[in-house]
Amino acid sequence: MKRAGTLAALRRAYAEEGLHPREVACEALRRAAGADPAVWIHRLEAAAVLAHVERLDGMAFEGAPLWGVPFAIKDNIDLAGVPTTAGCPDYAYVPERSASVVERLLAAGAVPIGKTNLDQFATGLVGTRSPYGAVPNAIDPSYVAGGSSSGSAVAVAHGIVPFALGTDTAGSGRVPAAFNGLVGFKPSRGWWSTRGVVPACRTLDCVSVFARTVADVHAVAEVAGGFDAEGPFSRRLEFAGFDAENARFGYLAPERLPWFDAAYPDLYGRGVSGLPGTPRAVDPEPFLAAGRLLYEGPWLAERVAAVGDFVEAHPDAVHPITRTVIEGGRTLDAADCFRAQYRLPELRREADAAFADIDVLVAPTAPTHYTLAEVDADPLGTNARLGTFTNCVNLLDLCAVAVPAGTTPDGMPFGVTLLAPAGRDHALLRAAAGFLDEEAPGADEPLPDMVHLAVCGAHMAGQPLNGELTRRGAWRVAATRTAPRYRLLALPDGKRPALIRSESGGASIELEVWSMPSREVGGFLTTVDRPLALGSVELEGGRWVHGFVGDAGAVSGAVDITRFRGWRAYHETA
Repeated sequence: MKRAGTLAALRRAYAEEGLHPREVACEALRRAAGADPAVWIHRLEAAAVLAHVERLDGMAFEGAPLWGVPFAIKDNIDLAGVPTTAGCPDYAYVPERSASVVERLLAAGAVPIGKTNLDQFATGLVGTRSPYGAVPNAIDPSYVAGGSSSGSAVAVAHGIVPFALGTDTAGSGRVPAAFNGLVGFKPSRGWWSTRGVVPACRTLDCVSVFARTVADVHAVAEVAGGFDAEGPFSRRLEFAGFDAENARFGYLAPERLPWFDAAYPDLYGRGVSGLPGTPRAVDPEPFLAAGRLLYEGPWLAERVAAVGDFVEAHPDAVHPITRTVIEGGRTLDAADCFRAQYRLPELRREADAAFADIDVLVAPTAPTHYTLAEVDADPLGTNARLGTFTNCVNLLDLCAVAVPAGTTPDGMPFGVTLLAPAGRDHALLRAAAGFLDEEAPGADEPLPDMVHLAVCGAHMAGQPLNGELTRRGAWRVAATRTAPRYRLLALPDGKRPALIRSESGGASIELEVWSMPSREVGGFLTTVDRPLALGSVELEGGRWVHGFVGDAGAVSGAVDITRFRGWRAYHETA
């Protein structure tokens, strides 16, 4: 059976072509069995997988966005009834309940295939620190796959599953994406609950996802994310955004970056040169300095708090390099930890200042890519260098998505990471889709607690009243047109137009769709005077959204400007 390439294609095959999830699940199991053994720690038996398929009979297809989609789970994330090892056999336990994110995915119809290999206790960026074996890179097995979510990335890269869960504390969900030519999304801390995840640094840990497209990542994110009252590190995020179609991009000044591969600066420069608008160079030092804190302060000691007792009681059960890293946290005194905690807010202020002038920061994901032999020769040094650009992200409270951005002269993938402040996840994914020339995800339907509003005049981007939208946390999700059934009238005050539906003699009128927090809509409406009123507007393609239309009195004294097809065009020629 031919594998469907994306979640949307798989869903269409289920809905229109008679494909059954049993076929897809069995093919995923066949592919999993044929993969390098190091990819998996535990593959589910066929009977267990088909039991998950059978429960789909009780789910409404339309209400289950991941219905019949196979996926893999990093083995530091709980799946009920299946051992969780965190890459250490002696640590294994069998959870009675799945992790919060897994519960959400199962409820949406996803089908688990197995648990994937990782750097033990999620401590590493190489994918080699595991008693289950080093995971070979999906493109060239002489190179590392990247870690710690090595098995999850390779399972997706080999087409075994459309998506897989990883975790990301210092780059574990981004470095393997870059090294295997994938999209790797690390959400804002706390959006995806970490309940049911073996901790590395509990205050920084995130669950992440690997997929082949931004659209697939976004589909998983809409299911996996959400506040979890049982998760102590879950938080209620207030999502905001930016105009992804006109995002202001920044980049780290390449001449000030530490590179460890002669080809990488040129590849990064090419990626930056293709950014829209006029990208702004950003001082990399606050980001690099924050990254250095990760292994100099309390977050190294936090790894001791997570699994240090087990390491001390079972030293021979722990990978030697993993044990060395974790035990290093015992050397820090309280003063060292407080100094790092004092320094981090200073660096966050500097990073915040950088984002005052940009919406998205584009950084290299890694400064080089090592072979397995190079990592074996210098396991600590190579690993440390791979985190040069990723270590800072959770410390600075950013969301991130790693995307492919070229190929090295040796034929290996090169990737960059798009970064934005916490709560900008949805807008960041739309910007990433634009970077990859994908159709932007999530533009058709508003997010939870958001409302889509169509505007066609002074509230559009760059117009005098646009601030009434932006200061209420709104962002533009689409620049489009109405269905060809509207007239546009210039009101007597000369400052605003009115949109009037007309079944005959109408035209397609330029407008923009903005997404606004629901709680802000009432206050916004108080700024809109008659003869304008909130109604429904039909867009080209037939979709309806809320928008401002003229009431019965709008025609009186107004000038019909429909022939201009838009407010901007009218002003440019009037």
